[in-house]
Amino acid sequence: MKKRLIAIIMATVMLAGCGSGSVSDKSANKNVKVNDNRKSTESEKNGTTVVDNRKKGDSATDETQEVTANDEDFEKTGYLFENTIGDSLFFYIVRNNSKATVDINGNATAYDSDGNAIGASQRDIDVLGPDETSLMVFYFDGVTEIDNVDCSLSYDTNPYYKPVIGNISMEQTINDQNLTVIAKNDGTINAQFVEAYALFFDSDNNVVSYDSNYVVDGDSELKPGAEISVQLDTYKGFDHVECYLTGRSDGQASEAGSEVSDSDFAIKEYKYENTIGDSLYFLAITNNSETTVGVNGNMTAYDTDGNVMGAGSASIDVLGPGDESIMSFYFDSVQGIDNVKYTLGYDTSPYYESGLKDLEVVQNINDKNVVVTVTNNGEEAASFVEAYALFLDSGGNVVRYDSTYITDGDSEIKPGATLSKQLDTYESFDNVVVYLTGRRGGF
Repeated sequence: MKKRLIAIIMATVMLAGCGSGSVSDKSANKNVKVNDNRKSTESEKNGTTVVDNRKKGDSATDETQEVTANDEDFEKTGYLFENTIGDSLFFYIVRNNSKATVDINGNATAYDSDGNAIGASQRDIDVLGPDETSLMVFYFDGVTEIDNVDCSLSYDTNPYYKPVIGNISMEQTINDQNLTVIAKNDGTINAQFVEAYALFFDSDNNVVSYDSNYVVDGDSELKPGAEISVQLDTYKGFDHVECYLTGRSDGQASEAGSEVSDSDFAIKEYKYENTIGDSLYFLAITNNSETTVGVNGNMTAYDTDGNVMGAGSASIDVLGPGDESIMSFYFDSVQGIDNVKYTLGYDTSPYYESGLKDLEVVQNINDKNVVVTVTNNGEEAASFVEAYALFLDSGGNVVRYDSTYITDGDSEIKPGATLSKQLDTYESFDNVVVYLTGRRGGF
């Protein structure tokens, strides 16, 4: 299903709040590689690579010094965006030019053209180290026709968290309808709750759309040495795009080692392109280990020339020994994928218990559908059981897929119960494969 379209604008204005100034070097605290894969026009520039070779320590582990932070030590730029459902957002970009690591609290007041206060919002940045840039997103619910925004910031030089933005390098690829970011943690501690924001601008530097996505694994972390890709979408034509990160750390490093590895799992890949311009990749995974796991996956899509086209993440809540299940990666407005690269992570202490081992499945294949009947032969209810039917041609290519929950009114298949559902296709097919997802416990 398409992401919710956040479209434009009765009035999109670029505004600067208190201490205004441009953020002249938005990659000064990290290495940023930018690839522009859009079809060239005269107004568009070639992709650039900015490499900062200055010697500096790990910003998350440098010793804290007794330093002060004043408002003039921070560069700030504001962008106002009005959506089509009657709300306004104010993106406030903040760069730390001081020597202090700070927690920033911001208060923004919106005014109309007559000077009346028509909205207010409060946001913060958990931690921002020296030379780092991040943003606050002030949200004005139900407020439109903002003329200007006044933003005041306060700075705490003893933040609870450790800074990590300076440790994260990004490779950015600009496509016709998305910015795909591959982020890597070059530091020595976990980066937590890292979120990427893409602001898409027209040639007058007005925000025409935005998107955001967390750049984390199943533990809500970007671990040292790890890479994670995300796709940030737009449905508007744009001239250029800027990407900013938020994130923090408790200063801990990830534990090394795992009870399982990729070699403990058998994986089948299926690719499908729908008729509305999207692509899906399915990974059917069999657990050949003796350990119950949760599975988290991250995938990057490439064209025949090796250019990044998009990214996606998916998960399986729980997969017991001998279980086979499926995860699906959705690439919005991306077609013509030649190959993918993916990484899988395994949680050996999943929140849920396996819900598949006691399920007996019968398939009745018809000309235009498959009827899937599931019986729970166990002693506990299986919850949120979902069936995926992949209809294949003679070459094993997916020509159609359908999915549906096979549950009762309590979202369960109770012990001894038998339930059936019909999964449809409107394409001719040679074969159909059916996979289930499901779990027990942990509602």
